Amino acid sequence: MEDRQQHQTKQSWLRRHLPAIMLLLFVVQPVMDVLSFGLTQCGVSNTVSLCLRFLVLFGTGALGFALSRHKKVYLTLGGIVLIFAVLHGWACLSAGYNGWQNPIYDLTNYIRVVQIPLFTLCFITFLRETGEDGYQTVERGFVINFGLIVLVEILSTVTGTDPHTYANKQIGVLGWFATTNAQSAILCAIVPVVVMQGMRKKKMGYLFASTIVGFGVLYLFATRLSYLAIFVTAAGMILVMLLSRTWNTRTAAVVLLGAVVCAAAIKVSPMYANQSAHQGVLQQKQLEADQMIQTAEKQYHTTVKQSPEQCLTPLYKEYLGEMADRFGMQRVMQTYDYTTDVSELKDARRMKIVYCTYLMEDAGTAAKLFGLELQDMVWENRTFDVENDFHGMYYLYGIIGLALFLLFLLYFAELIVRALLRNFQQYMTPEAGAFGISLCLLLLHVYCTAGVLRRPNASFYLSVVLAVIYYLITIRKYPVQSKT
Repeated sequence: MEDRQQHQTKQSWLRRHLPAIMLLLFVVQPVMDVLSFGLTQCGVSNTVSLCLRFLVLFGTGALGFALSRHKKVYLTLGGIVLIFAVLHGWACLSAGYNGWQNPIYDLTNYIRVVQIPLFTLCFITFLRETGEDGYQTVERGFVINFGLIVLVEILSTVTGTDPHTYANKQIGVLGWFATTNAQSAILCAIVPVVVMQGMRKKKMGYLFASTIVGFGVLYLFATRLSYLAIFVTAAGMILVMLLSRTWNTRTAAVVLLGAVVCAAAIKVSPMYANQSAHQGVLQQKQLEADQMIQTAEKQYHTTVKQSPEQCLTPLYKEYLGEMADRFGMQRVMQTYDYTTDVSELKDARRMKIVYCTYLMEDAGTAAKLFGLELQDMVWENRTFDVENDFHGMYYLYGIIGLALFLLFLLYFAELIVRALLRNFQQYMTPEAGAFGISLCLLLLHVYCTAGVLRRPNASFYLSVVLAVIYYLITIRKYPVQSKT
């Protein structure tokens, strides 16, 4: 009896302090990112930061399980994760690529993916236990993290230590963060929520600050996705104002003006500078490629049309040499349809997808169902892990793994659609619109980059956004309204 009372007292203490714990989980995210960057710059292994992230994951999972009133859901998720890990290990052993070469490396990557549903489930539990206090904590966490990121960017710029988004061209303001695509996803997830909170304030100063700083950070980051996020956020929030019947002309004008200024300044933007520099490099490389082909034609006294494999071998060795060494030059040339276009040959994303496609084609049925080992994608000390998350889910975890993750996402999509069909006016709120925009931008990063699903710093925000969507639809209490 005494043990039961102590357990209840402990749970009561946890519930009282849960908003503070949730806020701590937010604040520690950029702190861990800066720590990881600093360790890397000092030449220290990322083991320390990795262990810290695993500790946060374990602690969050344990807290969520302890507080949950639906422990069967946690146990079910744990069972699915464990069973799939066993089947994935069997597939790695069956693939024919020297067995399961590095299971620790492979399973570490797997845990990064598993974090997404686990964190989502935990934050749903936290929001169920804390209600509006917890939701307000989430909003506050987005603002605080945004402030920390902006502070880091300012400090890195002032001290001249900013590594830049595109380091080789010294373009873009990145701050002390190591992974460009993940940081782009984080900013794109945060800014709509920050702007929404600025729009909700009665004082225009908050709106001006959130819009100028939010759009400014995205503008200076220099990626195409971050630049696109400016217009998606502006158009999305204005549309949400119309649909949610919260229209305010001055508010809409400020947000629209911010987007218009960014659009007008496109030719002086870091994004435009990077794309221009990239096109310049491609043009130079194309001239070199044409010269290489002409040299080969003279050497072999033939033409590309007559002997494509003979004349194009030097060019393909230059850009796709490692892949040709492993899978054969003829196979690579046929896949690329004997192109001489450097923009295609130099496309790292396509090259890695082709490489992993070859791996999957040569592997057995088990690998096609449950995925390849991450180590299989390393050849001559170069990693060919794909740069697109959805593709990565297929190659690393097979058809079954990709299907499971898509079903996980589709569950939340189904929640959204059903809620809007059931009572559009009730569920279409500025908060729902902002987090919906964040979700869309995160999924766009999932499709275009490898910066979310296996990057725990970015996937944290995906989990939180999904949990908030669940809260807004199934947990939050709304005033009784007529259906529209």
